[in-house]
Amino acid sequence: MEEVEKEINKEEEKDVNNLDSNEQMEGPPEDEQAQQQPQQQTVDEIEELKQKLQQKEVEAQEYLDIAKRLKAEFENYRKRTEKEKSEMVEYGKETVILELLPIMDNFERALASSGDYNSLKEGIELIYRQFKKILDKFGVKEIEAEGQIFDPYKHHAVMQEEVEGKQPNEIIEVFQKGYYLKDKVIRPSLVKVAK
Repeated sequence: MEEVEKEINKEEEKDVNNLDSNEQMEGPPEDEQAQQQPQQQTVDEIEELKQKLQQKEVEAQEYLDIAKRLKAEFENYRKRTEKEKSEMVEYGKETVILELLPIMDNFERALASSGDYNSLKEGIELIYRQFKKILDKFGVKEIEAEGQIFDPYKHHAVMQEEVEGKQPNEIIEVFQKGYYLKDKVIRPSLVKVAK
């Protein structure tokens, strides 16, 4: 009987071995299938991400092209405005010169005349008024100084003197007139100030 039992055990082992080999032939066990399914899912996700990346790269290239065009347009705009600004300065000079030429003409006439002192003086006074009128037209105004309190933004003190009846820092004499261009001081007055 022992032999029969041994034989039965051998056959059962063969059946179990055959069963194991059949399972291997049929395909991977469930654990391996479970592993392959997430791997396939990961491969799909990678492909999807690659497509999204390509789309974003195309989009980024479009934005880069737009940025390059805007930069070029801005550079052209900057050059154009610089040119216009320099032209405006040049034409501004032309306007001032055209206004000053009649004064030059009047000086030449005064120098060419053979009149007496009074007529020469009248001619020069006429030219002075004409010149002042042009300065007013361009917004150039004289800075009031004499009798005013010294202001370092409008006046430049070149001398100080003690004078009775005058306040300290009161301007007592103007050596050279100062001028505004609109609201900006373009030349301060040169003055003598009381101590």
